[in-house]
Amino acid sequence: MQNSPLRRPAIALLSVFTFGSLALSPICFSQEKKKPADAAKPKAEEKKTPEAPPIHKVKAGLFEIKVDLEGAFEATQSSPIAIDSKAWTDLTVVSVSAHGEKVKKGDVIAKFDDDKLRKAIDEIIHNTPLAELTLETAVAELDTLEKTTPLDLEASRRSKMQAEENLAYFEDITLPMKKRDVEEGQKRGIQSLSYAEEELNQLKKMYKQDDLTEETEEIILTRSQNQVNTIKWQLEQSKARSERTLNTSIPREHEALTLALDRTQVTWRATEKSTRAALEKKRLEVEKAHRDHDKAAEKLADMEADLKLLTVTAPHDGIVYYGASARGKWITGQTIEKKLVPGGKVLPKEIFITLVDPSQQQIRVSTPEAKLKHLKPGIEGTACPAWDGDTKLETKINTINYVPFADKTFDTVFTTPKNAAEQIFPGMGAKISLELYKKEKALTVPKKAVKKEGADHFVTMKDGKKQKVKIGKSNATMTEILEGLKAGDEVKTK
Repeated sequence: MQNSPLRRPAIALLSVFTFGSLALSPICFSQEKKKPADAAKPKAEEKKTPEAPPIHKVKAGLFEIKVDLEGAFEATQSSPIAIDSKAWTDLTVVSVSAHGEKVKKGDVIAKFDDDKLRKAIDEIIHNTPLAELTLETAVAELDTLEKTTPLDLEASRRSKMQAEENLAYFEDITLPMKKRDVEEGQKRGIQSLSYAEEELNQLKKMYKQDDLTEETEEIILTRSQNQVNTIKWQLEQSKARSERTLNTSIPREHEALTLALDRTQVTWRATEKSTRAALEKKRLEVEKAHRDHDKAAEKLADMEADLKLLTVTAPHDGIVYYGASARGKWITGQTIEKKLVPGGKVLPKEIFITLVDPSQQQIRVSTPEAKLKHLKPGIEGTACPAWDGDTKLETKINTINYVPFADKTFDTVFTTPKNAAEQIFPGMGAKISLELYKKEKALTVPKKAVKKEGADHFVTMKDGKKQKVKIGKSNATMTEILEGLKAGDEVKTK
């Protein structure tokens, strides 16, 4: 049974199926089972043969450098539409053209509610005569104050000076005179009393020597005695009045004049401040009234101008696009579309429509930095819509902005033929293919096989010899060899 011809093929098939690429024979399979245990040593102890570096065989063939880019079609003529209102902010939609609608220059493409704005304009016009009258009144009052303020200040100053003069005159003249008058009055009274008493004494002496009747003597002496008594009483009254004058009346008069001066000075200072302040206040009020009048006039003019903006007409022929575009992409379309319904509201200066003319378009590309080195203005290529690879358009690089955006891409604009395709519209995706270099029979080696030493380039031949070469252009993987190698040469790629 062991040597049966039917068994041997079966065993061989089983061994190949089980061990795959090992493809062990039946005999090897049976021998493997009989090997001693010490034969199964760890692989780490086995010596590995160094792997030979990959070898590239140089041959002539097609070599080309291509750059493929993706961008978006955009119109070279487009007009962002926004309400640049100065005074009115309530922009409520009444009607708006449909997204994608074709319109002619002058067509109404949007209408906003203007009822509230018209009422506000009417209110300002209605209040204008009163505002003008208020301004005229304020100007007249200011003119009056400008004239009367100096007079009032001068009158207040004179009152203060008069009070100062009155007090000074009283202290320098009136007060000494009044004191002297009191003293002189006292002196005259004493003298009068002395004269009357002396006269009475003389009469008494005289009547004792003459021969007048006693009745006559009595009358004369009584009269003289009464005069003495009267003078005494007058002198007593004069003393009382003098004391009153010196101790009360004069101090009170002096105090009254002093208080009058203090009051006048306070009034003068207050009048100086309040009168000047009243004049300055009136000046400011008139200035404010002028500003308010000018602002009202300016606001009225702005509102009347804003009223015209609420009916939006197309500045040129084109297609209505909702929202604003940036770098060929419609960035606000979805948000704006929700607002452009009857009763919806947009913001002042918010671009809610972009009117585009599709007759002349260009392609805008955000070029990755790795592909930028191959590009320069004027390079030609082909472009096609992303949805239709069969439509080929001639294109070339118009401009490159070498200032990067935040995503490390560079704005690149490609031209397209005028009226290139009727079914290509701004916003559609575009694919661009640029054939930068092509050579039918070029000798090439992998880029990693070429090493640079100083200004020279070398490759390592299969036998290990370094060979100097002159290189041409390179694409993503291969480098063109202009001199130093021939077809059939073998070089190491590591």
